[in-house]
Amino acid sequence: MSGVLARVVREEWGRLVALLLARYGRLDLVEDAIADAVESAVRRWPIDGAPANPAAWLHTAARRRLLDRLRAEAIANRKAPQLVASRDRDGPRVMADPGGLIDDDVLRLVLMCAHPAIAPETASALALRLVLGVKTPEIARLFLVSETTMAARLTRAKKKIVAAGIPFAIPDAAVLPQRLELVAQTAYLAFTAGYAPGSGPDPVRVDLAGEAIRLVRVVRSFAPHDPSLTALLALQLLQHSRRDARVSDDGQLVLLPEQNRAHWHRDEIDEALGLLRSAELAVPVSAGTAARLLQAHIAAEHAIAPEPAQTRWDRIVARYDELLRLDPSPSAELARSVAVAEYRGAAAGLRALESVDLPGSHRPPAVRAELLARSGDAVAARTAYAEAIRLCGNDAERAHLRRRLAELD
Repeated sequence: MSGVLARVVREEWGRLVALLLARYGRLDLVEDAIADAVESAVRRWPIDGAPANPAAWLHTAARRRLLDRLRAEAIANRKAPQLVASRDRDGPRVMADPGGLIDDDVLRLVLMCAHPAIAPETASALALRLVLGVKTPEIARLFLVSETTMAARLTRAKKKIVAAGIPFAIPDAAVLPQRLELVAQTAYLAFTAGYAPGSGPDPVRVDLAGEAIRLVRVVRSFAPHDPSLTALLALQLLQHSRRDARVSDDGQLVLLPEQNRAHWHRDEIDEALGLLRSAELAVPVSAGTAARLLQAHIAAEHAIAPEPAQTRWDRIVARYDELLRLDPSPSAELARSVAVAEYRGAAAGLRALESVDLPGSHRPPAVRAELLARSGDAVAARTAYAEAIRLCGNDAERAHLRRRLAELD
């Protein structure tokens, strides 16, 4: 695929899907029609030259393919009317609203993917496929499942949209903020799967995290002052800015205090800090937005510290205390115990860790092992490291834990 075609597909896929879906309402045909158009472009553009308006060329070609399919269906139906149930004559359709509240089909597409009737994990994959045009094998790789499994999930989700009558529409203004919040949750889930994968060989899945950020940017371009999207983008940028420093040249995981901060992406940090000063975040926000905002402020404390020793752990502990009052979770408690250890010492961190309940996760024993080692209790630290290694499903993290265990000898 040429560079021009690849760029157009990457940038315009979601709009092409949305335009065709809005006009014909056939989710089952739209993707195949666009794929056929792209395939045709791969053959013709090197010979004929790239068109002046590549996106319009793809739209026209896809629309013709889709009309061909509809005509073929109509002919088949006329030839065998007795075999066609009336509900199937027009094929499965997606309802579209008349527009007006927000005039953008891509946003309608995003909101359809993030409908509450669709499981959040599947919604993330569906949005990557329909809105960003990420191919199914790549989505399967990003979510660490087989291509067959991911294809089945996407097919079920599309059938769910049709069967449940999930509209290709902007919801009522009264519920739009809640739906955008759901979009933010969907993008956050996809980002977390890339930023801290629980299994697989990679310490960080930069591509998945990057696609999740791109999804937020696309949606935020239609709702630039939505606080949930602003807080989420700030959080994502601050965490994603460390990606090049989180992995060594030989692929090993590098923890935050040991990272070379010269490798952090300062342009992304500056953008995130600017977002945190936005007017929409200076007013009361929803609980979900407030939780992500607090996490972003915690990440910002690391970003603005010139050196690890200058990190304001007192302010980070206070932020975690606030986060736990607002949205208590074992993960936040675990992170707070680390911050407490940095602020008040390993013994205080171990006491804070006692209340963390994350059954099946390797992270509490990994933190306990580190703090026990700092306290000088090598025997107990070895036991905790062994438990963390046994529970860990990520190859890079497991290798890191084994190195730490070996360092105790």
